[in-house]
Amino acid sequence: MRTVILLVILLLSAEAYPQSVKVRSVKNVTPGTDGSYLLSGVVPGSGHLLLSGEGYNGLSLLDPRRGSVTVISTDAGAGYEPSATADGRKVFYRSDFFSENRKYSSVWSYDIPSGDKEALVEKGRDVMPPAVAGNSVLLVSESEAMIEQKGAALKSGNDISFVVIEEMMPVLYRGGEKKSLMPNGEGFYIWASLSPDGTMILYNYQGRGSYICDTDGKILHDLGRINAPKWFNNKLVIGMDDKDDGHMITSSELVYYSLGDKTSKTLTATPERSEMFPFAAGNRKIAFCTDKGEIYIMKVRVR
Repeated sequence: MRTVILLVILLLSAEAYPQSVKVRSVKNVTPGTDGSYLLSGVVPGSGHLLLSGEGYNGLSLLDPRRGSVTVISTDAGAGYEPSATADGRKVFYRSDFFSENRKYSSVWSYDIPSGDKEALVEKGRDVMPPAVAGNSVLLVSESEAMIEQKGAALKSGNDISFVVIEEMMPVLYRGGEKKSLMPNGEGFYIWASLSPDGTMILYNYQGRGSYICDTDGKILHDLGRINAPKWFNNKLVIGMDDKDDGHMITSSELVYYSLGDKTSKTLTATPERSEMFPFAAGNRKIAFCTDKGEIYIMKVRVR
């Protein structure tokens, strides 16, 4: 009995123990072309990165190990907040076009193994970027909201909950229900995402700072000045601390926040380049882009 109690205490302690990140190496994986790139996502389990061009136009798939690039789309807006399924087989993206001064959008599914495309929403109005949980995708437009299963259901983890920004506020879709949240009160919210275990929501409020709340909107963490925040795991958040002159970014460093000790720390200190828009690229890697259009992968040690 004492052994069981001791094991439970140790497990609970490990769960609550703060995590820290140490940089091991940084590698430039920019494709050998004359392009300038934005990092717009990662594909789970494959090591592949999703790249876009200026203004989030076009979407491509980069294999950093081979240096090969596969063009998924050349459409306008295709690189803005694409998503990939947990099994690493499908990528979803939104493309935009204008007609008579009105914006229309379509949502596409791209199958990585075959290269096939499927239109999921065609020429809709007020179409949101597709959101993925596990192997399911949430499609929201002016006319409807629907969830489609695009792969095997996960045996564990989050496969039914989604967070998107609608009318400048986080909206949680879960179990057929829709819940709008305003944890910090009225104002605009950006960069909202659900934690891997589906219990917490990460977001930025009016560009002033980033926060974490529970699924009822109760604020749990004030992360301070972290822009473009992303979950690294359930205990760590990564992002950037950028400065601008009112027109363009003048400097930016990567930072992380530990939920365990409620502190943020700097990952980079490179005045010669501005690191931006980091994504977790596995348990020990962080991918990011720079102000010069380069793509990097950082290997880290998490303790």
